[in-house]
Amino acid sequence: MASAEQLAALKAVVAAAQGARRKYGVPASVTLAQWIFESSWGTSKLSIAAKNFFGIKARQAAIPASYVEFPTTEYENGERVVVEALFEKYPDEAASFEAHARLLANAGRYHFAMLHTASPNDFAACLQTAGYSTNPHYAAELEEAMRDY
Repeated sequence: MASAEQLAALKAVVAAAQGARRKYGVPASVTLAQWIFESSWGTSKLSIAAKNFFGIKARQAAIPASYVEFPTTEYENGERVVVEALFEKYPDEAASFEAHARLLANAGRYHFAMLHTASPNDFAACLQTAGYSTNPHYAAELEEAMRDY
C-alpha cells in the first residue's frame, strides 16, 4: 500500500504522463507504473540527482555534463547483479517524461508495443519482450501497479 506522500507524488506527475500520452501515444497508466518502479516513487538517488525517472541510460560518447554514473541492478542469465551504468541527466521532470515517451515512440525495438497503446497491459508485456527492463517480472509488476494505483 502506498503512503500518503507516495500518492501525492504520483498525483503530481499525472499531468506529465498525460502530456506524453497526447504527444507520443504512450499509455499514461504504463508511464506512471514505470515511474513508480524506475524512480521508487520519485525518491531514488537517480531521480533526485539527475531528474531521470525512468532509468534511461546514456550513450557511451555522451558529453560528461549530460549524464551521471550510478550502480543499477540488472539481470544477467537470470541472476541479479549490480553494475555501474551511465544514465541521462535531465534539467527537470518534464524533460524526463518527454525523453521517455519519445524513446518508446521512436525506437524500433518498441514498435510492437506502440501498436498496442489501446491496451496498457499488452503494452507493458511488449515492453518486457522488447527488453525495456532485464527484470523477468517487469510486465507483471507494471500491471499490478496500474491496477492498484
